[in-house]
Amino acid sequence: MAREVTTIIRSDLSGDVVPEDQVVLVTFEFGGRRNRVELDAGEWEVAELIAKGRELKRRGRPPGSRNRPKQAQD
Repeated sequence: MAREVTTIIRSDLSGDVVPEDQVVLVTFEFGGRRNRVELDAGEWEVAELIAKGRELKRRGRPPGSRNRPKQAQD
């Protein structure tokens, strides 16, 4: 006899059932020796959190740039 397993995901923030196509796993890492924290949430809840924060620009070289050493001339 075959069994079917259904996974229901509830948001850790609100407790609402979240459809599978809207599930977001948010991971928080703290400096120091604290453990990571993971939250299951819906896209709409994460959008509210993002709206309260600020966007950080990427750092470093832009994609596609290369750091090539200069060719030695004879």
